[in-house]
Amino acid sequence: MKRSNHLFADGFRIAMAYIGTVVGAGFATGQEIMQFFTRYGFRSFWAILISAVLFILVGRSILLYGRKLDAKSYGSLADHIFGWTGSFINLYLGVTFVLICGAMFAGAGALFQEQWGVPYIIGASVTAFLTLLVTLRGIKGVLTVNSFIVPLLVVFSVLVFAHVVLQGYKPAVSMHALPLSLEIFNLLRTGVTYASFNLVLSIGVLAPMGREPKSEKALYLGSFLGGTVLGLLLAMGNYSLLCFIPEVFNREIPQMAIVGRMGSFFVTVYGLVVWAEIFTTAVGNLFAIHTIVQERYMRSSPFPAIAAAAAGLIICGLGFSNIVSWFYSALGIIGFALSAVLLVQIIRSRR
Repeated sequence: MKRSNHLFADGFRIAMAYIGTVVGAGFATGQEIMQFFTRYGFRSFWAILISAVLFILVGRSILLYGRKLDAKSYGSLADHIFGWTGSFINLYLGVTFVLICGAMFAGAGALFQEQWGVPYIIGASVTAFLTLLVTLRGIKGVLTVNSFIVPLLVVFSVLVFAHVVLQGYKPAVSMHALPLSLEIFNLLRTGVTYASFNLVLSIGVLAPMGREPKSEKALYLGSFLGGTVLGLLLAMGNYSLLCFIPEVFNREIPQMAIVGRMGSFFVTVYGLVVWAEIFTTAVGNLFAIHTIVQERYMRSSPFPAIAAAAAGLIICGLGFSNIVSWFYSALGIIGFALSAVLLVQIIRSRR
């Protein structure tokens, strides 16, 4: 009984950390869901299914390889998968993680300023400081924070979905609104691209997390639960946004078209939810860069996390929208390559 309880607890914490690393500002505002899925109409649920399956399979593979290699950071995994090009991949990912930290700090600063009237730099600095504190506690800090925050985010998403359903809103796009022959490739592409984009964000947490639980079964449970919940969150968010077409296409924060109808209390809570999702993503990315620098150069120094957080604060001066438009477009490329190689490894291991 105790063993099964430990197994479920470990699997749950892994799943929460996985989800918390993937969901960020783009997910919370509805922009990611709208851009990747909602614009394809009702058939976009097939693309979400593809993403969910990839989250489960590739996420599990990352965890298992992390365990096999006793990885203390994503660097060991990149070296193993990409061979002699691993050093370049590690450098690329390291720069990417710092940029994403900067984007998250910028998003938090903008949110503090617009939602609560707090100066931009204070909002960004507070978020950076809290992110640094959690990162310095190591993988246990990441697991603890996500185990507390992510369930609350899931509950809020369910409440928004329930509101849409109970109020009788219906999707504005029918299943046959677009020619199927023109959509199959687009749906496959967007499903794979979305999963690939977010697998890059999660590898820095998943790889070292593979060595944490006592039982390997916890990795299977964590990846399955994490990928499934991510798929359900995408499906609920997508359904809700489909009910408010075309209004959501004209909003910077599409999700506000729904939350705004739920009352001022939910609008206030939504601001906290957006910040929490930004925070968990920032933690995952700062942890990723901190662990690889520690593994390669400084075994027990807090300096990598401090330096990366400071760099993120400097980068956030560019502004959230500029960081996203300038740097995010290239992120999916390396994610697609990583996902393809990992899937090949999965197929080979089953022969």
